[in-house]
Amino acid sequence: MATSTSPTLPLARPPGSGRAGEPHRNLVSLPERRGRDTQELVLAAVAAVLHRYTGEERPAVGRRTPSGTEAVELELSADLTAGELLAAAAAARGRPSGDQPLQALVCAPGEEAPEQLAALTVLTGTDKLQLLMRREEFDSFAAAQYARHLEQVLNALTADPAVTVRELPLLTAEETHRALVEWNRTEEPVPAPFFHELVAEHARRTPDAVAVAMPGERVTYRELDDRANQLARRMASMGIRPRDRVGVCFPRGADSLISQIACFKLAVAAILLDPGFPVERLRFMIEDSSASAVLSLAEHEEAVSGACPVLSLDTADWRDEPTDPVHEPVTADDIIHVGYTSGSTGTPKAVLARFGAARNLIHSMRDLCGMDGGTQGTWLAAPGYGMVQVECFPVLAAGATVHIPEAPVVASPQQLQEWFLEHRITTTLLMKPMAEKLWTLDWPEGTPLRTIRVCGERIHTWPPQDLPFHLINLYGSTEATTAAGCDITELGRRLGEEGRAHRLPPIGRPICNVRIYVLDEDLRPVPPGVVGELCITGEGLSAGYLDRPELTAQRWIDNPIAPGSHPVMYRTGDMARYCPDGSIEIVGRRDNQIKVSGNTVHLGEIEVVLAAQPGVRQAVVLPHKDSHGDVRLTAYIEPAPGVVPSVRDLRRALRLRLPAFMVPGSYVVGEFATARNGKIDRAALPEPPRTRPDVDSPYREPRDDIERALRGLWEDILELQGVGVLDNFFELGGDSLRAARLTEQACRFFGVELALGDLFHEPSIDRMATLVRTAVRG
Repeated sequence: MATSTSPTLPLARPPGSGRAGEPHRNLVSLPERRGRDTQELVLAAVAAVLHRYTGEERPAVGRRTPSGTEAVELELSADLTAGELLAAAAAARGRPSGDQPLQALVCAPGEEAPEQLAALTVLTGTDKLQLLMRREEFDSFAAAQYARHLEQVLNALTADPAVTVRELPLLTAEETHRALVEWNRTEEPVPAPFFHELVAEHARRTPDAVAVAMPGERVTYRELDDRANQLARRMASMGIRPRDRVGVCFPRGADSLISQIACFKLAVAAILLDPGFPVERLRFMIEDSSASAVLSLAEHEEAVSGACPVLSLDTADWRDEPTDPVHEPVTADDIIHVGYTSGSTGTPKAVLARFGAARNLIHSMRDLCGMDGGTQGTWLAAPGYGMVQVECFPVLAAGATVHIPEAPVVASPQQLQEWFLEHRITTTLLMKPMAEKLWTLDWPEGTPLRTIRVCGERIHTWPPQDLPFHLINLYGSTEATTAAGCDITELGRRLGEEGRAHRLPPIGRPICNVRIYVLDEDLRPVPPGVVGELCITGEGLSAGYLDRPELTAQRWIDNPIAPGSHPVMYRTGDMARYCPDGSIEIVGRRDNQIKVSGNTVHLGEIEVVLAAQPGVRQAVVLPHKDSHGDVRLTAYIEPAPGVVPSVRDLRRALRLRLPAFMVPGSYVVGEFATARNGKIDRAALPEPPRTRPDVDSPYREPRDDIERALRGLWEDILELQGVGVLDNFFELGGDSLRAARLTEQACRFFGVELALGDLFHEPSIDRMATLVRTAVRG
């Protein structure tokens, strides 16, 4: 059987990666009491499944009857009832499908499958259906899942006419249990001591072991713990009490670690401040957090002064205090760190990280990387963020050494590699951009480095499989610490070249004592392949936002899944999907979710596909409204060094991976302003161009008045200049809504009748002019 190109559905393989052959055939039972035309019932059920899978309000469905194949227009919404949907399917009018690709085709009883299969083709029988799915597009897991969910929806549609589309059950009880329970079996005992207590224990057991190594200074565990005790005593004499909050403003170094440990010994929360922040931001954070004091250095004293006392460690005489242990009891729910994260309104939000969450994270990272007393770790992350819990604290909790380089080393891949080798680093933590640069370098045999944990952004490409170390993809946030991890080196080797081609590197499964769910808008688990919101519960959650009760209540909600074990669940705002094996792939942000032509679009999903293309370093997709109020997508591409990706190739690649409504209509390739984190600054991006984009067709000028008039209509509808008569309407950014508007205006302008389907068949001015000439003569 032949195939036709249809919009990509969840769980579809990348085009060209599957093996051709006979289609998958899965039997689907029909409800015993259906009381209506079977083809209409199945058409409604298929449309509902597609809507629930993709969010599309007008899924591309069709029906096959003895008179031929026709496209059927059904408009769905989440609140449409089963009765209304069935009535709409019965009344739906069809039109010749022509070359329009269909996501699903329902054949009338007795009709054979057409030569060209839709993505889902249903053969209708007396009491059974056959669901045919192309083997080169879907594997057996996907085909079986679609069949199960079609049967679920068929039964629900006929059982209760009042049930809404959003309420239709997709998952079976077994699938629900797998997603909520089996994929979240993460319970694991964690030793009781908190981080600062483990450091004190190592100071007693191995006092002369090096805790911190940095240029010009080595600090042993005895010195680290003694100085923290001395500083804690000085802080107490300043009137600082348990549960207070104290600013810690240092560059990476021993002073910062000593100050944080001193805070913890007093059961005081350390407010993480970066001396590289603007003075206004530092002072806002100090005032907003009601800091009782700030610990810093003399050179930063002016920047942090004004709201509370400042103790400069390099000038004060705190080292005269006794070294006797200080140990104020803490609980798992006491606050260990106050870390600020950016807010959508532009005002930073303070997140209250818990001691219990940090203890669980540290235990997990030690286990994940196999850390012990011989580990040589690093501190490379910026000091004003909670990544110190991920990078440094597990190393110190293992009684090992944290190495800190000179600042310039951190920014240079070559220097960093040399530094790793010189100091025989065995584990580190890197932001994604630096990790990608490092894994392209040549590494000598016998490299001591064993693990690189990667964080900060989604990883779009698989690392080389011959690296001497493992890449561990971490996922987390300030609000939920690190929640998941995946050894993408090991997974990539296990998948093989073909398996890697089918998927992007996932974030894996939740770490110990954390549960992760991918849920729909009604907080129900979604099927593998379907996009939902990532929600987290368990030991890793912070206590919420400081003095932001309304915002905290929006994101930290009552746990609807397992309130008995963990009463609170955090809504991350990240959009994700399950892989068939239960690992999780991040798609984008909820606030990057928009509507295009009535369809839900996750801009992050488009960005992931773009960033995976050859020659693309990073990509951003933004929506813009045209003069008609329609949303147009623009892709901004930053090329990799020495490579300028072809817009034609990018558009072609997107078309192979994404539905047409998700393919940007315009592209801007170049260097763009970046934010401090190295990502493209979305707010500084230019308006999309109004000139003809790089398309496959050669440019040709209009030859007569009809072609010139049509070009004027095209340029008005598309808001472009310089359109050629051979250009493809859809390659220029057109879509079905704009096509309908163009056809209507052309009919009115020339006083002729043209069919919308004619534009889909051969969407060029040249072809449209021929149709107009024929209509005028007739």
